[in-house]
Amino acid sequence: MNSVPDSILDDHPVDAGLRAELARGDMALSTLTPVLTHFLSTHDRSLFSDSIIARVRGMMRSAAYRLLRVEAEEIGANDVFGYAENRADALAEDLATHAAFLSHCHALSIEWQLADRLRGRNGIDPVLSPLLQSLIASGDGDLSDAAMATLAAQARFIEQQKRMEMPLAELPEDQFAHLIGVWRRQREDVSDDLASTVESRIRQMRSENEARLSLLDRTFHGLGARSDVALSLTHAGAAMFLTALGHRAGQERDIAVVSTNDRQLVRFALSLRAAGLSPAEARAQLRCLHPDATLPAAVDQLTTQDARALLSSSPFGHVE
Repeated sequence: MNSVPDSILDDHPVDAGLRAELARGDMALSTLTPVLTHFLSTHDRSLFSDSIIARVRGMMRSAAYRLLRVEAEEIGANDVFGYAENRADALAEDLATHAAFLSHCHALSIEWQLADRLRGRNGIDPVLSPLLQSLIASGDGDLSDAAMATLAAQARFIEQQKRMEMPLAELPEDQFAHLIGVWRRQREDVSDDLASTVESRIRQMRSENEARLSLLDRTFHGLGARSDVALSLTHAGAAMFLTALGHRAGQERDIAVVSTNDRQLVRFALSLRAAGLSPAEARAQLRCLHPDATLPAAVDQLTTQDARALLSSSPFGHVE
């Protein structure tokens, strides 16, 4: 945890007020996993009217099913699809007990919901943003290629989210490791040789196509000194904006995604300022997501360094 700059300590009332609001946001974040776990473990179908819960559940089952299909193929099961179908629910339920995996699926579902909302309310295309369009047409070959690949990956992501799918190739390495670990602990009858074969085969599949999040990172880094152009929702689109916000504010991308929720307005405002936006620019992005919201007056007074320090002082803060 980083120390808080003197510029904040000199203005204790501002510091105390923002810290209190950020702490309330932290409390809400800390309850996400137990609440999601409760909803996902119950058999009361009425609880799945919420699209976020249903999508998270669907993604976890999709990941479990895809892994089990590979296992079934490796052992030569007579009915590969039936083998995976019969075991997917149990593996998904165990997977739901892993907070990091659950949180990642939750963040993806929020991102999809955000992109869908921006399309309906602001006319922002969830796949082809003005920024991607300009980068594809740019004279920079590497950046153009990265942008084109990002466009294709984003199109797949939108369709996968509609179907509540989670391709194994799209899982970040740490979440893939969680999935493999849960599967191996649950299936004690699987030999080490078979487990290694299944994992190696899936890793080969993962290496054949670059994941969407990796492509978003590559495109963002390709912008170099121009990366601030990605900090506009209407210009960059939700996916690139969230990637840029995470990098520029020194936050985990999943936390940056969750900060767009209306219960995390202070975290979102601090992230915008930590990313280098002026108060006026931060206000514009805040209102794009929450038209009736106002930027907390205290946030206007912070420097970029102050905002980053406040975020990193949070249990959910992470400075790169």
